[in-house]
Amino acid sequence: MCQVTIQTGVKHLIPEVNNMRARVRASNDLWFEADAETEEDLFKQVARIQEVFQHNRCGKCSSENVKFICRFDSSENDWLEVVCQDCRAKLIFGRTKKGGQIYPKIRWDQLSQKQQEQRANEKGYSEKNRGYLPDKGWFVYKPPAS
Repeated sequence: MCQVTIQTGVKHLIPEVNNMRARVRASNDLWFEADAETEEDLFKQVARIQEVFQHNRCGKCSSENVKFICRFDSSENDWLEVVCQDCRAKLIFGRTKKGGQIYPKIRWDQLSQKQQEQRANEKGYSEKNRGYLPDKGWFVYKPPAS
């Protein structure tokens, strides 16, 4: 599913230093290029691209009709999500405290306390599955009953 093409060449600014480049396919319509001087740095860049952008199918209904969304709440906090346009399930993203890198919330311990309260019915599943959420972290938000 992931297609990576690696090209090596000589970096023009610094003689005798090899530069590596990868072209990473995140979906049919989305490609990225990553450049690095070492295999480790290239590996890390490819891993970041895959972790964040290769969500091209809903984890709930398997539809490919998904969309990356950035929305703001009333406190001006931005929320990053991938939303299924068919069943309205979504995969939410968090940010690391150090560096601010984004990641998909696919484990119970990655959810905030409020998110855990909203998704309390998924706790049992996560306890039986090494902390992982059902449906690869995708869920349909159900507002609390009034």
